[in-house]
This record gives sequence, C-alpha cells and structure tokens, in this order.
Amino acid sequence: MSSERPAAGLKWLCFATLAWAVLVLQAGGFTTSIHAGMAFLDWPLSNGSANPPGWLTEIDKFAEHSHRLAATGLGVLCIAIAILHYCREPRRGVRLAAYCLVGLVVLQGGLGGLRVLLDKLNIGGDGNLKATCFAIGHAVNAQLTIALLAVITASHTLAWRQANPGQPQERLAAKLAAGAVFTVIIFGAIMRQNHFTSWVTSESLPELFLPAGDGLPWLMNLLHRSGALVAGLAVLVFAVTGERRASRWVPLALLLGVQISLGVLSIRLPLNPHVRTIHLVVGAALFSTLCAHAALVHRTKPSVA
Repeated sequence: MSSERPAAGLKWLCFATLAWAVLVLQAGGFTTSIHAGMAFLDWPLSNGSANPPGWLTEIDKFAEHSHRLAATGLGVLCIAIAILHYCREPRRGVRLAAYCLVGLVVLQGGLGGLRVLLDKLNIGGDGNLKATCFAIGHAVNAQLTIALLAVITASHTLAWRQANPGQPQERLAAKLAAGAVFTVIIFGAIMRQNHFTSWVTSESLPELFLPAGDGLPWLMNLLHRSGALVAGLAVLVFAVTGERRASRWVPLALLLGVQISLGVLSIRLPLNPHVRTIHLVVGAALFSTLCAHAALVHRTKPSVA
C-alpha cells in the first residue's frame, strides 16, 4: 500500500460534500431565476432570524432562505474537509487544495452578503451596479468552488492513484477546454445576473441561435452562445485526446450534449425558471468534470496502489 493513499473516509466525505454543493447551486440558481435574491434585505440572517416567518409558505422567501441555510451547511462540510485533510492526508498538494476550498467558500459567503447589503434597496439610488458586480462574482466563484471540490474528490479515487502523467498535447487540450468553458460561464453569469436573455432572431438556420435586440444584452447573448459552440468543440477535442480518452469522452460528451440541449430549451422557454436552473447545474457538472480530468492529466508523480 502506498504511503500516499488517503483515508477512505475522506473520499466519501468529499463525495457527500460535492452532492450537497450541487443542491446549494440549484437553490441559488433557482433564486436567481425567479428574481428572489432580495427576498430579505438583511444578511446573514433573514429578517433578523434564522427561521423567518413565511419562508416555508412564500416561494421567494423559501428560495432565498433555503439557499442560505444550505450554503451554511456547505461551509461546515468544507471546514470539516480541511481539518480532516490536515490530520490525515499525506499529500501536500491535496491538503493545500482543501485549505483553498475553505477560502473560496468564505469568499463565496462574503460575495453573497455584499450582493444583498449593497443592493439599491438598501443603499438607495437608481442603478444597481455594485450589487450586480458582486452577484456576478458570487455566481462565478460558485463554479470555481465546486470545480475545486470535484478535483479534491477525484484525488481520492483509484483512477487518480493509478494514473500516468498526461502527454503535452493532452495537457494543452485540457487547458484550452477548461479556459473556454470558464469563459462561457463568465458570459452566462453576466447574462443571468443582469437578466439579459434574448430570443432568437429567426426560426430558420443559420439565424436560429442569433439573439434578438441590440446593445450589451445582444452582445452578451452572442458571446455566450457562440462561445458555447467553441467551448463544446474544445471539450470534445480534449475528450478524444490522449491515452485516457476511453474514460472521459462518454461523461464529457454526455454532459455537453445535455447542456447544449438545455441552452436551446432555455431560449425557447425564457420564462421557465426550472429549465434555466437545470442549465446552470449541468453546466457546473460539465465544468467540474472537465477540471477533474484536466487535473488528472497534469499529475506528474503517480501513486502506487
């Protein structure tokens, strides 16, 4: 048995935390989709309470408060991960990643709080640039947090311990794919937080995916949609590159196909919050899976099982 082999309990804690993080993301995405981010004007409590009246009966309050409660639970789980990695994980790089995870979670909470406290409903004024910027940062950081958690979780699997270093072209393909998907995530966050979603210009090809309207909303929609096509191609190239393509092309191709389908459906059903939320969650699953595989090919010293 290798001295680098981590405790089995850490693996299952990481998997459980990853599943919980998906629920937190779903709650946050649904809150944004129904414009319920300011259901409560205070933070971290909701109307001064951890159990505010009406949160179980009013959908906007339920969405926002359940997101806050779930996020608090995620923070506790990530702290537990960091403590247990400090005590039981022999690999320095994985320990540092666990510590960084706590940092991202703390940052995430701060961004979410500032998004509320600096909203125009609290500070006055006509514009809402400050709150929107923090909301965008909150959305993007959520994706980074889950991706890092996915990498830490992957580091406790048998595939990670038995992996060989990736080839240079495989590593390059991984970097390009991850960078392209992350760029699309940023455009998507700008769209969601500003409610910039536009219809298509025509029912016929090739105009089917061209957004209607003009100005910044049109530009963000165009960048997000065209970027998704470029990122999708980059993901597929990485999926079929290198010796480990057999283990990654199926999950990556499947998630990519579902995500593109949900993107088209969200354009067709712009008022459906569930489609938009699922589109967000599947996008996070795609990015996290991609990051885990990218980290796998960048390993330089395989462990012996």
